[in-house]
Order: sequence, then C-alpha cells, then structure tokens
Amino acid sequence: MTVPWPEGSATQPPTHNQMLTYLDDCGNWINDRRQDLDRLDRKVQATSPQGVTDIAMTLTVWQAIKDRYTDLVKVWDSGRVLDIDLKKIAVMIWANLNDMLTPGTTISSGGGLAVSLPEACRMLEALISQLSSRYELAPVSTETTARITQLLAQVERIREQAKLDPPGIREATEAQVANLASGVKDLVEKANRGGDIGGFLGPLEVRASLMERDLIVSHAERAMLAQKVGLASQRRTSMIQREHAVTEIVRKTRSSVDPAPKYAVPSVEALGEIPTTQGQLEEYMKRLDQVNAAFDVVQQANQQALAAKSSLTARFEKAYATLGSADPLTASLATQIRDLMGQSPTPIAVVEPLINAFEATGGDR
Repeated sequence: MTVPWPEGSATQPPTHNQMLTYLDDCGNWINDRRQDLDRLDRKVQATSPQGVTDIAMTLTVWQAIKDRYTDLVKVWDSGRVLDIDLKKIAVMIWANLNDMLTPGTTISSGGGLAVSLPEACRMLEALISQLSSRYELAPVSTETTARITQLLAQVERIREQAKLDPPGIREATEAQVANLASGVKDLVEKANRGGDIGGFLGPLEVRASLMERDLIVSHAERAMLAQKVGLASQRRTSMIQREHAVTEIVRKTRSSVDPAPKYAVPSVEALGEIPTTQGQLEEYMKRLDQVNAAFDVVQQANQQALAAKSSLTARFEKAYATLGSADPLTASLATQIRDLMGQSPTPIAVVEPLINAFEATGGDR
C-alpha cells in the first residue's frame, strides 16, 4: 500500500498538475483501502466477533478521509480552479480532520481526529496492517486483485482456445481447463473470505501460462500440419496424373518396340491415404519421392526405346534415298526392312542388323 499525498504544505499550494495527479491517486487509494476493510470485516465477523469494534474504528478513519476527499473534489470542480482555490485546497489537505468524525466517536485522547489528511492516510494503513496481523489476515492488495483479474481473463482465453481442438482431443483439453477454472474459482472465493492467497496465486499463474502456451503451440503445429497435408494432397493428385501419362508412354512403347523395357509403372494409390501425423506424413512424402524417381526411370527408358526406333527409321529412309533398289540385294533388304518395321511391335533386334547390312551395300559400290 502506498499513502498518497502531494508535495507541499498549507502555505505552499500544489500546482494544477500536481493536484490532478493527487486526486486520481487518492481516489484509487481510498477505494482500494475500502476493499481491504471489507475483506477484513468479513473475516473478523466469521472468526473473531470481538474484533468488530476495531473494524468500526478503522472504518471511521476511512470515512473521515473519504469525506475530506469528497470536499476536495468539490472545490477542485474538475480543474476549474484559480490560485485562491488551490490555496484553499492546500489548507484542506493539511488541516486536522476533527470535524469529519461521526459525533460521539473518539480516536485520540483529544476527543477527535487531530491529524491532517496525509497523516490520516498513514494512520489508516497502520490500522489495517495491525488488524491483518492480529487476525492473521493478508488482505488482497491492488496488485493481487489485478493479477486475479488477469488470471480470470486468461482462463477465458484458454477456454476459447480449447474449442479449437479437434474432436477426440477437445474433451481432454476441456477437462484440464475446467480443473484450472475450478482452482481459480476456489482462490477467488478464499480471497473474498479474507484468506491469504499469496502462496497459491503464483503456481496457478504458471499453470495457466503453460496451458495457454501449449494450446497456442499445438494449434500452430496443427495448422502447419494441415497445410503440409494439403500440399501432399496436391502432389499426390499431380503424381497420379503423371502415372497415367507414364502408363500411356509404356503402352505406346510396348505396342511399337520389341523388346520394350520391362520396368513396371509404380502405383501412387498403393501408398495408401495421406496420413495426418507429422512423422507418418514425412515418411509418406519420402515414398512419394521414391515413386517419382521410379517414374523418371520408366519414362526415360521407354522414351529411349521409342527414340531408338525413330533413329532406325531415319537411318533407313536416308540410306534408301541414296541406294534405292538398284539391284536385287538392296531391293530385297529394303522390302524385308519395311515389312518388319510395319509390324507392331517392331522387332528392333532383327531390324537393326538388316539396316546395318542395307547401309553396307552402299559401301560395296
């Protein structure tokens, strides 16, 4: 707790800015002390009825401070003050509060509260501290109240985060959130009864922070995994299309060339459905890479076989354009070659030696 009062004295009034800050701080301080007293009152009435008189006396001091503060606010008039008003305010701050007590109430031997507003604030804090010690209380400070408020807000954020979990996981997460919320609720109820929660608040804050962090991380990881699954699905679709294209090349090769490459076309669908866990997805992507590499081998081998037939056809046509069928030998070879190349599939192992022989007839001339 911090006692608020401005610098200066009754003969040295505060500045306009000092007064503005002071009234804000003082109002907040008065409200916080009232909350402390209310908690003390509940605890004392529940455990030590003889302490009610002490609470009443402390509340009287609080009321005297509150009344003087109310008068200050009236004179301040939302900042519409002149220098003479600031002097009056200074006097009110540093003058005794004797006339602010409930009639018949005595605080000091002098029969009244013969202290200034700043001194009364010090007195009130001392009384609250004494009562807290006497009745073994630890009134919740403003800082603790703010921490509880933040913790309650954090629990709500965690509750909303838990709703983003997929079915099957959400139930377990929501059970953890409910357990956390129950712990926070018990802590708030204990604080409202005037109990000491200092040793319990920190662990709950750590627990809530870890839970919120884990939820955020898991949701980010699931979002990233979903993105990877989407990319894997696109690649799988693309590779199925390539499988069809390679299969067509193999069909064309086998109908055109004999012997054709014996490589089988891998099946993408044989890999199964796309997994939804990180480790299995990585393994699946590796297997897609292997299938894609196999496509490369099959496609290249079959394209080379088709290219070999095209090369033999080009060689024969070039040689025939030069040699023609000038003699029975070349005419017979040309006829055999055309008949064999017209077959489906073309027996490359038979045609190639004949083309070599056909080309060689030109060298005999």
